[in-house]
Amino acid sequence: MNALSPWSALADAKLAFLPIGATEQHGYHLPLNTDGIIAEAIANELSKRFEPSYCVPLLPYSASFEHAGFPGCISLRIHTLTAVVTDIVQSLKRSGISKIVIINGHSGNHLLRNIVQELNADDPQTVWGPFPNRRHWEQAYRSAGITETISRDMHAGEGETSLMMYLRPESVKDDKRSDCDVADRPFLETVGMKPYTESGTIGFPTRATAEKGRLLLQALTDQVAAALEDIEEIK
Repeated sequence: MNALSPWSALADAKLAFLPIGATEQHGYHLPLNTDGIIAEAIANELSKRFEPSYCVPLLPYSASFEHAGFPGCISLRIHTLTAVVTDIVQSLKRSGISKIVIINGHSGNHLLRNIVQELNADDPQTVWGPFPNRRHWEQAYRSAGITETISRDMHAGEGETSLMMYLRPESVKDDKRSDCDVADRPFLETVGMKPYTESGTIGFPTRATAEKGRLLLQALTDQVAAALEDIEEIK
C-alpha cells in the first residue's frame, strides 16, 4: 500500500517503510533525484514482502552539503531533517503504525543513525534503520558482480548507474558516462566533492549494466528483509 491507496486500505497496517532520498548532483549522466529513485524502489519491494505495510511517499531532500559546489543541490539542515523525520514518525504512530523502517538512499546521511537512536530512546524499537547499511551495500556489490568496492565506487559509479539503468533507463545519459578513480579523499567532509571530481562522479559508471542493477536491487532488498526478520517483533 502507498499514497495511491485509500485510507481504509491502511487500517490494518502496523508497519511502514519511509524512503529518504536526496537532491544532489550525480555526475554528468544521472539525474539529481537518483538517490530518491533508488530508496523508493527498495521501499516498494520491501513493502510488497511485508504486507500489510505502508510505503510512505518519498522524502526527496536530506543532508547533501558535500555537493553544494554543484548546481541543483538542495540540503536540509541537521535540525530541519531531524524535525521532519520526527514529525513523519509521530504522524504515522498517531495513525496506528507502530514500526517505521527508514530506507536511506543517500550514503551521506550519517545523522539518520543518530535520529533513529533519539527516536527510540523513549519509545524503544519504534524506528528501525537506516537501511540499507554499509554492510548490506558491500554484500550487494559482491552479489551483483560490481567490479570495485563501495568505497572506490562511492558516487554515480557502477553501482548507482546500474540501478538507474534498470529502474529508469530513459534518465541515464549513456554518452556522458565517464569514470573517475579517486581512492584517497581525506578531507571530503570538510571541503566537499568538488576538489576531488570535476564531473561529480567518483567511481566507474562505464562498467554499469541494467542486469547488474537488477541484481543489486534484489540483493539490497534481500539484505534488508533478512535484517528485519532478525528482529523478533516482525516475525
